[in-house]
Amino acid sequence: MTPRTHRRTLLRAGAAALPLAALAPAAQADERSDRLTAAQVSSWTDAYLESWRTKNDKAAVRLFTPDAVYEAVPGVEAQTFRGRDAIGRYWRDITAGQSDMTGRHGTPVVTGNRAAVELWVTLRAPALNPDGEHWVTFLETNFLTFAPDGRCRRNTEYWNLQMGRLAPPQGWGTA
Repeated sequence: MTPRTHRRTLLRAGAAALPLAALAPAAQADERSDRLTAAQVSSWTDAYLESWRTKNDKAAVRLFTPDAVYEAVPGVEAQTFRGRDAIGRYWRDITAGQSDMTGRHGTPVVTGNRAAVELWVTLRAPALNPDGEHWVTFLETNFLTFAPDGRCRRNTEYWNLQMGRLAPPQGWGTA
């Protein structure tokens, strides 16, 4: 299976309960190790962005463990979602007013079972930008902790919202 075919399969499956070795492209898989790799985080993040783009809350929650914690705004209890049901409700609510989403991610930084990955997302969100053409850009970094099965156990987001449809600067997203 090529890395591109593997990534499409993962996106369709929503990365449901896959072991870490299954998340890596076949050419890079190391069956002797359960260490998290940048390729695995990239595959997970591709599935995350695709779930966001398609507003597919079911695929999104499959990326997380049943007891996962999702901190949309760290330290704010009302923006901390615990468990798949809460994450699914948040996902449905937050994506409902969005359209035309495009997203990309930078090269993940990985240590042990944790990763940091930058996201650059543009979308139409009239509720966030009632004046103008409704485009917004999210500049986001996610700190992720993964379970041995490849699903995310904790996602903590740090983001900045900019009005308008902005392109990333040259060199953005490289580790």
